[in-house]
Amino acid sequence: MIIYCDSNILLKRVFAEIDSESIVQQLDSYTSLDATLVSSALARLEVDRKVRSHLGSQQPDDIELALDDVVLADLNGHILMNAADLPSRYLSTLDAIHVATAFTVSADLVLTLNQQMRAACEELGMAVGP
Repeated sequence: MIIYCDSNILLKRVFAEIDSESIVQQLDSYTSLDATLVSSALARLEVDRKVRSHLGSQQPDDIELALDDVVLADLNGHILMNAADLPSRYLSTLDAIHVATAFTVSADLVLTLNQQMRAACEELGMAVGP
């Protein structure tokens, strides 16, 4: 099973927010069932910048914690073309790349809290959680 995680889902592993504990438990549950967690290589940049902006530049352990056990799918021309062709005009460019990556890797489930991403994934027939 392939579980696509957007950057905000992965950041729940670092930042204690209202829903962080339940999302981290969900991610742990998937990995214990041998599911593959996947995100875009873009997540590396997004996670790094968010952690550095909130915790300072000397937080490599927090960055690695967020990305632990996550396969980062390379950005390539195919994904970028899919992102450009997405039907939802309300997606930001970066969100479109996440949706296109999830679609391209044939994710069985997309984990996102972003309403526009959820709508675009559902429009493409992808299951969305949490």
